Amino acid sequence: MSTSKPSLLFDLGNVLLPIDLDKTYHAFSNLSNQYSSQEVKELTHSQSLWAAYESGLQSDVEFREFLRVKLALNCTDEQFDQAFLALLLNFHPGVYEWLENLSKQFSLYLLSNTSAIHAKKFTQVPLGPQGESLFTLFQKTYFSFNLGLIKPDVNIYYHVIQDLSLKPENIVFFDDNFHNIESAKRVGINGVLIDPSCSLNQIDSYLLQLCS
Repeated sequence: MSTSKPSLLFDLGNVLLPIDLDKTYHAFSNLSNQYSSQEVKELTHSQSLWAAYESGLQSDVEFREFLRVKLALNCTDEQFDQAFLALLLNFHPGVYEWLENLSKQFSLYLLSNTSAIHAKKFTQVPLGPQGESLFTLFQKTYFSFNLGLIKPDVNIYYHVIQDLSLKPENIVFFDDNFHNIESAKRVGINGVLIDPSCSLNQIDSYLLQLCS
């Protein structure tokens, strides 16, 4: 790696923002006329039911109707959104101050597979001393639904590299998904697989070793 300080690229879910996908699978099963929570989970994964929406290829309206059919949901738009948002937990305590401190030492960026419904929720959470969003601390944020791409597609990493005019070897990427990390490594980015149970401490330890 270059001797200059790297730029840090963060995933969001289970890195900076704890999530629990099972909460959404359970909530959708409660709205379904046909499927259990486990069946909702299996269908979501096996058919990649969220992929088109998280890639920005479906509107909110189209996604709701698509899942209503796929999962046999009987619900209003409000009930649908509440179920889909159930996976979002609370941000890690102190994450704003932690990231603010990092921003004094490194250039910070975000790359997240997410959706418009989720982003509307988590970007409005007031975490700073004046009610600032966490996302004000990043020099740039990349959300999959705005890019037309989702991780682990290598093209999403090429987009970030080119957009920021950075060398891949000067980027450290933190993500909790093995396939996303391996894909980033294939384009030359330094990928670090995160354990969601200790994400901030793990990143601190990595950076301390990196800069020592």
